[in-house]
Amino acid sequence: MSHTFAKVIAHLFHPIFAPLISIYLLFQLPTYINFKYTDGYFIYVYVLLFLNLVLAPLLISVFLKRKNYIQSLEMNDVNERSIPYLVSSIFYIFTYFLLLNIQFPLFYLMVFQWATITVILLFALSLFKQKISAHMAAWGGICGMLIAVAWVLKMDTTSWLIVFVLISGLVGVSRLKLNAHSIKEIAGGFAIGLGLQLLSIFV
Repeated sequence: MSHTFAKVIAHLFHPIFAPLISIYLLFQLPTYINFKYTDGYFIYVYVLLFLNLVLAPLLISVFLKRKNYIQSLEMNDVNERSIPYLVSSIFYIFTYFLLLNIQFPLFYLMVFQWATITVILLFALSLFKQKISAHMAAWGGICGMLIAVAWVLKMDTTSWLIVFVLISGLVGVSRLKLNAHSIKEIAGGFAIGLGLQLLSIFV
Protein backbone atom coordinates (compact mmCIF):
# COMPACT_ATOMS: atom_id res chain seq x y z
CA MET A 1 0.00 0.00 0.00
CA SER A 2 1.41 3.38 -1.03
CA HIS A 3 1.57 6.31 1.37
CA THR A 4 -0.88 8.30 -0.77
CA PHE A 5 -3.40 5.45 -0.91
CA ALA A 6 -3.09 4.99 2.86
CA LYS A 7 -3.95 8.67 3.38
CA VAL A 8 -6.97 8.37 1.07
CA ILE A 9 -8.22 5.35 3.04
CA ALA A 10 -7.66 7.11 6.39
CA HIS A 11 -9.69 10.13 5.24
CA LEU A 12 -12.38 8.19 3.39
CA PHE A 13 -13.02 5.97 6.40
CA HIS A 14 -12.54 8.60 9.07
CA PRO A 15 -14.31 7.77 12.36
CA ILE A 16 -16.31 10.99 12.16
CA PHE A 17 -18.50 9.30 9.52
CA ALA A 18 -19.15 6.16 11.57
CA PRO A 19 -22.36 7.35 13.31
CA LEU A 20 -24.03 8.21 9.99
CA ILE A 21 -22.99 4.90 8.46
CA SER A 22 -24.20 2.98 11.51
CA ILE A 23 -27.60 4.63 11.52
CA TYR A 24 -27.92 4.19 7.76
CA LEU A 25 -27.30 0.45 8.15
CA LEU A 26 -29.87 0.21 10.94
CA PHE A 27 -32.47 2.13 8.95
CA GLN A 28 -31.98 -0.23 5.99
CA LEU A 29 -32.88 -3.30 8.02
CA PRO A 30 -36.13 -5.00 6.95
CA THR A 31 -37.44 -4.98 10.49
CA TYR A 32 -40.76 -3.94 11.98
CA ILE A 33 -38.90 -1.24 13.93
CA ASN A 34 -38.28 0.79 10.77
CA PHE A 35 -41.81 0.39 9.43
CA LYS A 36 -43.17 2.50 12.29
CA TYR A 37 -41.40 5.67 11.15
CA THR A 38 -41.82 8.05 8.23
CA ASP A 39 -39.16 9.15 5.78
CA GLY A 40 -39.28 12.57 7.44
CA TYR A 41 -38.26 10.99 10.75
CA PHE A 42 -35.28 9.25 9.15
CA ILE A 43 -34.19 12.47 7.43
CA TYR A 44 -34.45 14.35 10.73
CA VAL A 45 -32.17 11.81 12.41
CA TYR A 46 -29.62 11.98 9.57
CA VAL A 47 -29.54 15.78 9.74
CA LEU A 48 -29.27 15.70 13.53
CA LEU A 49 -26.30 13.33 13.43
CA PHE A 50 -24.61 15.23 10.63
CA LEU A 51 -24.85 18.58 12.40
CA ASN A 52 -23.90 17.32 15.88
CA LEU A 53 -21.39 14.58 15.14
CA VAL A 54 -19.81 15.57 11.84
CA LEU A 55 -20.08 19.28 11.11
CA ALA A 56 -19.81 20.72 14.63
CA PRO A 57 -16.78 18.62 15.75
CA LEU A 58 -15.09 19.28 12.39
CA LEU A 59 -15.54 23.05 12.68
CA ILE A 60 -14.28 23.01 16.26
CA SER A 61 -11.24 20.95 15.23
CA VAL A 62 -10.47 23.49 12.49
CA PHE A 63 -10.78 26.27 15.09
CA LEU A 64 -8.43 24.41 17.46
CA LYS A 65 -5.92 24.01 14.65
CA ARG A 66 -6.04 27.71 13.82
CA LYS A 67 -5.44 28.50 17.49
CA ASN A 68 -2.53 26.02 17.55
CA TYR A 69 -4.13 23.77 20.14
CA ILE A 70 -3.61 20.93 17.66
CA GLN A 71 -1.02 20.70 14.91
CA SER A 72 -3.15 18.79 12.40
CA LEU A 73 -6.64 17.37 12.02
CA GLU A 74 -5.12 13.87 12.19
CA MET A 75 -4.02 14.56 15.80
CA ASN A 76 -1.23 11.99 15.70
CA ASP A 77 0.15 13.32 18.99
CA VAL A 78 -1.77 11.85 21.94
CA ASN A 79 -1.43 15.17 23.79
CA GLU A 80 -3.58 16.85 21.13
CA ARG A 81 -6.46 14.42 21.42
CA SER A 82 -7.96 15.26 24.81
CA ILE A 83 -9.78 18.47 23.84
CA PRO A 84 -11.25 17.12 20.56
CA TYR A 85 -12.31 13.91 22.35
CA LEU A 86 -13.93 15.96 25.10
CA VAL A 87 -15.81 18.01 22.51
CA SER A 88 -16.95 14.84 20.74
CA SER A 89 -18.05 13.30 24.05
CA ILE A 90 -20.18 16.34 24.85
CA PHE A 91 -21.82 16.28 21.41
CA TYR A 92 -22.45 12.54 21.65
CA ILE A 93 -24.11 12.92 25.06
CA PHE A 94 -26.17 15.87 23.81
CA THR A 95 -27.25 13.88 20.74
CA TYR A 96 -28.13 10.86 22.88
CA PHE A 97 -30.65 12.91 24.86
CA LEU A 98 -32.06 14.45 21.68
CA LEU A 99 -32.60 10.95 20.26
CA LEU A 100 -34.17 9.88 23.54
CA ASN A 101 -36.53 12.86 23.32
CA ILE A 102 -37.78 11.89 19.84
CA GLN A 103 -38.49 8.30 20.92
CA PHE A 104 -35.63 6.73 19.01
CA PRO A 105 -36.05 2.93 18.83
CA LEU A 106 -34.78 1.36 22.05
CA PHE A 107 -32.30 -1.05 20.47
CA TYR A 108 -30.92 1.65 18.18
CA LEU A 109 -30.61 3.94 21.18
CA MET A 110 -28.66 1.22 22.99
CA VAL A 111 -26.27 0.99 20.03
CA PHE A 112 -25.77 4.76 20.12
CA GLN A 113 -25.30 4.66 23.88
CA TRP A 114 -22.35 2.27 23.57
CA ALA A 115 -20.90 4.39 20.77
CA THR A 116 -21.10 7.35 23.15
CA ILE A 117 -19.38 5.37 25.88
CA THR A 118 -16.66 4.41 23.38
CA VAL A 119 -15.91 8.08 22.66
CA ILE A 120 -15.90 8.91 26.39
CA LEU A 121 -13.50 6.02 27.02
CA LEU A 122 -11.16 7.27 24.28
CA PHE A 123 -11.23 10.69 25.97
CA ALA A 124 -10.46 9.15 29.38
CA LEU A 125 -7.58 7.10 27.95
CA SER A 126 -6.13 10.20 26.28
CA LEU A 127 -5.93 11.87 29.68
CA PHE A 128 -3.58 9.06 30.74
CA LYS A 129 -1.53 9.48 27.53
CA GLN A 130 -2.91 6.23 26.11
CA LYS A 131 -3.14 6.53 22.35
CA ILE A 132 -5.81 4.25 20.93
CA SER A 133 -6.89 4.19 17.29
CA ALA A 134 -10.22 6.01 16.97
CA HIS A 135 -10.43 4.77 13.37
CA MET A 136 -10.36 1.17 14.53
CA ALA A 137 -12.70 1.82 17.46
CA ALA A 138 -15.24 3.21 14.97
CA TRP A 139 -15.08 0.32 12.52
CA GLY A 140 -14.81 -2.26 15.28
CA GLY A 141 -17.95 -0.66 16.69
CA ILE A 142 -19.82 -1.11 13.42
CA CYS A 143 -18.74 -4.77 13.27
CA GLY A 144 -19.95 -5.23 16.84
CA MET A 145 -23.24 -3.53 15.99
CA LEU A 146 -23.84 -5.91 13.09
CA ILE A 147 -23.21 -8.91 15.34
CA ALA A 148 -25.59 -7.46 17.93
CA VAL A 149 -28.25 -6.91 15.23
CA ALA A 150 -27.94 -10.54 14.14
CA TRP A 151 -28.25 -11.74 17.73
CA VAL A 152 -30.98 -9.44 19.05
CA LEU A 153 -33.13 -8.94 15.93
CA LYS A 154 -32.47 -12.43 14.51
CA MET A 155 -31.36 -11.05 11.16
CA ASP A 156 -28.63 -12.24 8.82
CA THR A 157 -25.96 -9.53 8.67
CA THR A 158 -23.16 -11.82 7.47
CA SER A 159 -22.60 -10.04 4.14
CA TRP A 160 -22.37 -6.60 5.74
CA LEU A 161 -20.16 -7.98 8.51
CA ILE A 162 -17.68 -9.39 5.99
CA VAL A 163 -17.58 -6.02 4.18
CA PHE A 164 -16.86 -4.08 7.37
CA VAL A 165 -14.31 -6.57 8.65
CA LEU A 166 -12.46 -6.09 5.36
CA ILE A 167 -12.80 -2.30 5.68
CA SER A 168 -11.46 -2.53 9.23
CA GLY A 169 -8.44 -4.49 8.01
CA LEU A 170 -7.81 -1.98 5.22
CA VAL A 171 -8.05 0.94 7.63
CA GLY A 172 -5.75 -0.80 10.12
CA VAL A 173 -3.10 -1.37 7.46
CA SER A 174 -3.39 2.25 6.33
CA ARG A 175 -2.85 3.52 9.87
CA LEU A 176 0.24 1.34 10.18
CA LYS A 177 1.54 2.55 6.82
CA LEU A 178 1.14 6.17 7.95
CA ASN A 179 2.92 5.40 11.25
CA ALA A 180 -0.12 6.83 13.02
CA HIS A 181 -0.42 3.87 15.38
CA SER A 182 1.29 0.72 16.57
CA ILE A 183 -0.28 -2.71 16.11
CA LYS A 184 -1.19 -2.66 19.82
CA GLU A 185 -3.05 0.66 19.46
CA ILE A 186 -4.87 -0.57 16.37
CA ALA A 187 -5.88 -3.88 17.95
CA GLY A 188 -6.88 -2.06 21.15
CA GLY A 189 -9.11 0.35 19.25
CA PHE A 190 -10.86 -2.42 17.36
CA ALA A 191 -11.34 -4.46 20.54
CA ILE A 192 -12.84 -1.50 22.41
CA GLY A 193 -15.28 -0.64 19.62
CA LEU A 194 -16.26 -4.27 19.03
CA GLY A 195 -16.49 -5.23 22.70
CA LEU A 196 -18.61 -2.30 23.83
CA GLN A 197 -21.13 -2.77 21.02
CA LEU A 198 -21.44 -6.46 21.86
CA LEU A 199 -22.71 -5.37 25.27
CA SER A 200 -25.89 -4.33 23.42
CA ILE A 201 -26.70 -8.04 23.36
CA PHE A 202 -26.62 -8.44 27.12
CA VAL A 203 -27.59 -5.07 28.59
